[in-house]
Amino acid sequence: MAPREARVESDAGIVCERCVVADSFPLRLRGLLGQRRLASGHGVFLTATSSLHTTFMRFPIDVVFLDRELTVIGVRAEMRPWRFTGRLRAKHILELSAREAERRGVGAGSRLRLIEPATAPSAGRAIAAHQHTATSIRVVLGASDRRFLRVASFLLGRSGFAVSSATRFAELMRAVERSTPDVVVLDASPPARWTTRAAAALQSTATDVGVLLLTDEPTSGIPNALPKWGSFERLTDEIRRVHARELTGALPA
Repeated sequence: MAPREARVESDAGIVCERCVVADSFPLRLRGLLGQRRLASGHGVFLTATSSLHTTFMRFPIDVVFLDRELTVIGVRAEMRPWRFTGRLRAKHILELSAREAERRGVGAGSRLRLIEPATAPSAGRAIAAHQHTATSIRVVLGASDRRFLRVASFLLGRSGFAVSSATRFAELMRAVERSTPDVVVLDASPPARWTTRAAAALQSTATDVGVLLLTDEPTSGIPNALPKWGSFERLTDEIRRVHARELTGALPA
């Protein structure tokens, strides 16, 4: 069976048009071995690893170290053959052609998104509402619960949504400003209440952004809030409904 391919994006644009997802030991072991070159726009996304080597390779590469949320924690540019590198905090690694990270604006602190399949279309607000699918909906997740962010980001990403996340009010507002999302999903569960403040700020200033609240308190008193750990299908359906409402200016049927 052919390996999975994905597209990698950041808030600055596309990082890798066609990226092989090395999510098994044989694929991670093989990596780029045996290839004569790595073309611009191509790469390998190594899951569940913090180090790599370039033994037997024939060309230099850029090595991008990522944490669990796919935030860049470091870049080793133009790593030559027969070298070894690693980062203790890294959970995944993206291999790009030499100098590609700089060309694509990828550096420490960049937030990346893995979108499958690689040919999935990017977001486009000019597309009519009935043409929008999960692959064209950009979502920003806001929560203090990092476990929830990891799980939700992974599941939404696997379903084709373009996802970024934030754990603080200022970080969320910057993410909204940078990525102009279609929908913002906020965890309003205690003890952190900054998300309700963020919801109020977004609803009063960002009229073209849909806001969806989640909570793990059934009696929280937050109108229309969804269960935080409820059905994932229901969450994706609600994201689509909120997005459709923002596009058409009316509640969908």
